[in-house]
Amino acid sequence: MTTRESYRILGINSRAEMAEVRRRFRILAQKYHPDLNPNNPEAASQFRRVVEAYEKVQAHLARTPRSEKRYYRSSRRAAKKEFFEEVLGMDPGEESPTHAMGPDFRYDFRIPFVDALVGLSTTIVVPHLAPCDCCAGSGRVPVAQPQPCPDCQGKGCLVKGPGLFRGGPNCRRCRGNGLIQEQPCPACEGKGYHQQFRPYHLDIPAGTEDGARLRFVGQGGESHQGGPPGNLEVVISVAPHEFFTRKGRDLHCQFKVSFAQAALGGEVQVPTLRGYATLNLPRGTRSGCLFCFPAAGAPGGGNHPPGDQIVEVVVTTPENLTLAQQQIMEEMARLGKSEINRAAHE
Repeated sequence: MTTRESYRILGINSRAEMAEVRRRFRILAQKYHPDLNPNNPEAASQFRRVVEAYEKVQAHLARTPRSEKRYYRSSRRAAKKEFFEEVLGMDPGEESPTHAMGPDFRYDFRIPFVDALVGLSTTIVVPHLAPCDCCAGSGRVPVAQPQPCPDCQGKGCLVKGPGLFRGGPNCRRCRGNGLIQEQPCPACEGKGYHQQFRPYHLDIPAGTEDGARLRFVGQGGESHQGGPPGNLEVVISVAPHEFFTRKGRDLHCQFKVSFAQAALGGEVQVPTLRGYATLNLPRGTRSGCLFCFPAAGAPGGGNHPPGDQIVEVVVTTPENLTLAQQQIMEEMARLGKSEINRAAHE
């Protein structure tokens, strides 16, 4: 990964200062953290890229001469002041800084098929990453007494070898200062955040479909730029049912009847969403025939009417016949053959 690509991944300019780099890293780390995206391998991959990009940019800033940094900051402030005073006719202090919103969170919630149709009132518990109060989300705290860096022995750069010119690249641990002035925050172990769990009450309306979304404004990730927090979005996943299949507001099902029931006809009891309904089979019902229970499907909601229940009859063929059943079937086959022969001679 190149330095230019690292800046692009973090979404910052190559002249951004370390404070801005840290802010962007915390925002992206919360957005793609694996704990908040348990079923999203792409988020875990992106999280690793963000961490790698952050380390790359840190190393690049550590190698930038301090005089160059000071010149850039002073020249940028001068250009900004000139622009506001001469072009806009206003003082820079009147500028209203933009505060980026915190990251949005997604929570996948799976519910049973019937609960989605009849409605459900429940409570979920969602994990959150809250900035550490001890280190203000930076993951680092100042030490009481700065100590020489153990990696470079206080020199600020890594020694390459013997000779007069032995200076190597700036030490990454102390960033070229030669002193350790910060240490990992003991409260959050250097992570910059704590994991918290917040309860949320859900009122899932009757007739909710798979993929429905419930939005909680301001309940997402915290902003590290003084802006408002992001939003929490709960995505509803509906589990399949062993008997019903939903198509829009209609419920489809297959109901098995015996060969005798189909041939003789009569009343059968078919399961519905609200119990059982009587289906009057006509004589000679064939497998695949469709019957309808009006308004026995999913609730419509609002001004929409409920759907229907579509029943497909499946005629089953007996496998293990008793002697009496076999004799009856043979007699039926003989009678059927006689009917065919008589029709052919007429």
